Amino acid sequence: MIINILLSEKFEPLGTIGEGEGLGPWAQPTNPGNIIADIISKGIGLLTIIAGIWFLFQTIIAGYNYMSAAGDKARIENAGHKLTNSLIGLAIVVAAYAILALIGKFLGVNFLDIGGAITTISK
Repeated sequence: MIINILLSEKFEPLGTIGEGEGLGPWAQPTNPGNIIADIISKGIGLLTIIAGIWFLFQTIIAGYNYMSAAGDKARIENAGHKLTNSLIGLAIVVAAYAILALIGKFLGVNFLDIGGAITTISK
């Protein structure tokens, strides 16, 4: 039944994500004139994603260490410090991203899209 529905001529595709342009920091095709700038812009996005994943990983490890401490004060303090440090790291990454976007808004240059910024400045 399901296979017949999928193979029928009445089947209409729902479309593609981003109308064929990609997803996230890789949404736009690379401009050959600004390859280095595009790599830097996409690198900023990629490093932000990696920082979020690292925060999640460190938080899970700190939670596990806290649960498995079995009342040992040193292990509980160590887990608390690890959790605090991961939260501080996440706050620094989010603040840096927000400050970069805010400075770019005031100056009229999108620092999070270096390729677009170079094109805007060169015009």
